[in-house]
Amino acid sequence: MTGRLPARIEAAVAGLPEAERFAARMLLSGATTFEREHPMVARLGAALGYGAAALDALWRQAAAL
Repeated sequence: MTGRLPARIEAAVAGLPEAERFAARMLLSGATTFEREHPMVARLGAALGYGAAALDALWRQAAAL
């Protein structure tokens, strides 16, 4: 784990089932790349209020950086 998650992300992780929280924290705080099709993307996206179209748009914006 490399650091703390932003408060909004931490709140989304805290809302996941307990069995998924550790994996989500490790993925978010230690990953150097993120895959759009990873199952956790949809779970956390939904927890943050993002639908599939919004997540697709986010990935397109990130790819343009």
